[in-house]
Amino acid sequence: MRTSVLMALLMFFSKFSLATKDVQSLRWGYVNFAPFHYSEDNKVLGSIAEKIDYIFNKAGIEYSAIEFPNKRVKLYIEQGKIDFTAVIDSFISSPDQFLKTQRPVYTINLGAICLKNSHQISSLEHLKDFQLIVMSGYTYGQEKLIDNKNGFDIAMSAINHEKAIKALTYKRGDCVLGYQAPFLVEEIKYPKTNFYFYPIDALPVYLYLNKDVPNASSIMQVINQYN
Repeated sequence: MRTSVLMALLMFFSKFSLATKDVQSLRWGYVNFAPFHYSEDNKVLGSIAEKIDYIFNKAGIEYSAIEFPNKRVKLYIEQGKIDFTAVIDSFISSPDQFLKTQRPVYTINLGAICLKNSHQISSLEHLKDFQLIVMSGYTYGQEKLIDNKNGFDIAMSAINHEKAIKALTYKRGDCVLGYQAPFLVEEIKYPKTNFYFYPIDALPVYLYLNKDVPNASSIMQVINQYN
């Protein structure tokens, strides 16, 4: 019995060593998405930054983190200029190029952020009746773009929730299409303004690893053990 247990442990740690042996430092490309991951004092902070740091430390894999605009992350992950990122499925145009975690690293709640509480909003279709402020480069979990061509009235695009919420306070649109947690971070900056969040959907976020990374399959197996 003891021999069987010992053999099982040896096989596990042998597999673990194979995954992390000779692995160069991986490059994580992320967007400013507080409170999950954001830059402060040249460091990546946030609840998911902490989780990714925990996973990679447990896996014995070094990594560096670089913040990019949304569209740049999308371009660089597909070009292989960054090795991994944490995004919703619709963000990845060529999923066959990547491995993704078996379980989400977190879930984000999509909704409309408005200045009135009398709207009837529970789906993206309902938003076609409003002037929208959207985030540049966001796919919102959809195959089709949220744009004028697809029946939406886009008042403007913003680079992140901070800029989008600020534009809403200046009434540059009726509502912001965004995510609840980043909105709550921005809401506290406007104590005299009443915002209303209309939930639309919950979207899982996965860690995507480029298959071209050496030992990608083994690395993902180890990441899955700790996620």
